Amino acid sequence: MNRVYSVSLAVLFFFLPLAAFGQEDAIKLAEGVYAIKGPGAAMNTGFVVGDRGVFVFACDLPDYDRRMRAIKSVAGGKPIRFVANGHHAGDDTMCNHLFAEQGAVVVGSKELARQLLPYWPKRAQDELKQGKVKPEYLEGKKVEMAMPAITFDDKITLDLGSHVIELISLGKTHTPDTTIAWLPREKILFVADLLFVELHPTADNRSDMGNWQRVLKNLASWSPASVVPGHGAFAPGNGAKPLLEQDRYFETMRNRIRAMRDAGKSLDEIRSGIRAELGEFAKWPRERAIPSTAEQVYRELPAK
Repeated sequence: MNRVYSVSLAVLFFFLPLAAFGQEDAIKLAEGVYAIKGPGAAMNTGFVVGDRGVFVFACDLPDYDRRMRAIKSVAGGKPIRFVANGHHAGDDTMCNHLFAEQGAVVVGSKELARQLLPYWPKRAQDELKQGKVKPEYLEGKKVEMAMPAITFDDKITLDLGSHVIELISLGKTHTPDTTIAWLPREKILFVADLLFVELHPTADNRSDMGNWQRVLKNLASWSPASVVPGHGAFAPGNGAKPLLEQDRYFETMRNRIRAMRDAGKSLDEIRSGIRAELGEFAKWPRERAIPSTAEQVYRELPAK
């Protein structure tokens, strides 16, 4: 009996460190290609370890330390060379200056730069007031360090030797500055807030729902091997399914809102009542996003 108890304890203590490490570990998608799951519904990070350094796509500042440990755990001492963002929002861009201070080059579309310049200083102050980040990460920091040092219009290719990353500006979807990272050899997509997996996505008056759906279908047609969403769960080999699932979510919402409008429901009634009409999607978390998204879908409906 004592022997069984001792063995059980040994097994327990053997696996505890592994479990703790697993929470910090990078998820391998392909050789040299990884992603880090954000806590809960927080932003996910994609990154690539190439012969010539590391590329990082999106980083949420409150979780910066954990993500840096995950990157370093597989980078083999290689420096972060390039950083890019899916859009200008703080959960995507607020680590930019920290990477730049380490010598990384921030790369972004001209539209992202235009959106980020007035946004970043206010977001930095908000982050400091909320007290969720280390003060030294933001105190005295200037927006210039977070801004793209290299900008592009439609597309730019980053060459890490062993890996090629295409940054592609998709225009207005979730926000006006949507950018994705595509690895054509590995057929892997990092898409940031273009995709929320089994979470209600956020849209507002900055969004273009029609174009968002067109982009989702177009990217699905590329037959990606793996897709890393901005928010929500993912796994190696998940393919195009989550892209098509979100398109179906939007189509369901559009059809139900059209029916509610045509039945004489007011916008306020639609905002408060649409969740119950979403069928299988109604149970998804992030229900706070539904009214704003429903209102934008309503705005884009063609006249009766």
